[in-house]
Amino acid sequence: MEKVEIKKITVDKFHEQYIKKFAKSKYPLFSIIEFNLHGSCSRRCAFCPRVDEEIWPNLDEEFEMDFFENILMQLKKLDYTGRLAFSGFSEPFMHSQINEIIKKIKNTLPKARSEIITNGDYLKNENTKEIFDNGLDYLFVSLYTNKRTYDYLENLKKDLKLNDDQFKIRPRNLGKKMNFGLNINNRAGSVDYERFGLKQEKSLPLKRSCNYPMYTLFVDYNGDCLICPDDWKKKLVVGNLKKEKIIDVWEKKIFHEVRKSLLKGDRSHSPCNECDVDGLLSGNEFAKKWGEFYEKS
Repeated sequence: MEKVEIKKITVDKFHEQYIKKFAKSKYPLFSIIEFNLHGSCSRRCAFCPRVDEEIWPNLDEEFEMDFFENILMQLKKLDYTGRLAFSGFSEPFMHSQINEIIKKIKNTLPKARSEIITNGDYLKNENTKEIFDNGLDYLFVSLYTNKRTYDYLENLKKDLKLNDDQFKIRPRNLGKKMNFGLNINNRAGSVDYERFGLKQEKSLPLKRSCNYPMYTLFVDYNGDCLICPDDWKKKLVVGNLKKEKIIDVWEKKIFHEVRKSLLKGDRSHSPCNECDVDGLLSGNEFAKKWGEFYEKS
């Protein structure tokens, strides 16, 4: 099994290239739109809020296709060339039409990038080949089991002639001494560290900026847009795409207020006041652009 090192990402080449599109714009469009496709997951990991079945029961609810198609058409009008990510609070491969979703992205937004973060439970030769044939760009497997599964997935990747840029296995079973192989955080106060033998070591609220609202739009399967993908308690819903346009949500007053506070290192507002995530691992280019905009406005 490959050695895993948790490092800060100091340079994000994708962001560096993407933000150039907005050199003459007042502020940038989101570079990542992340979707929570449905209400279930096949696992209950100790470091995940879903470990509590009473708070996070598996629900037979999912993103509707006509709703997703509407979002794609809006993104097309915005000339969106960023990333469409499928992770959120669920296992993406449990969505009944995941292949159709990827196919529609490729047909509607050929310059955009689709990526799935999965626990790998449902990966077989046939469905993995099918989803790449339908246009998937990146598949990241968060491995929660053992070396036998790791070897199985490595062989699957080789059989399908996929490279590390397309199919990446990331061990998440390294134990609490190595933070399970994660840049672990409390998901805006939704994770109880003591439950799996760690301690909350940072004093909250942090006096530190965070870039997530500068470049990420998170969409739940019911249309709700959250201020951040770490807001598992869903404390701050900034809009709903079944009722509002994407661009209108991105430009809402509450989004601007949160961005301005975070640029000052102020996390005193909910849900940021309970969160210990290091939100500076990526997106510094976006923070700079938003900072320039707010200074002028």
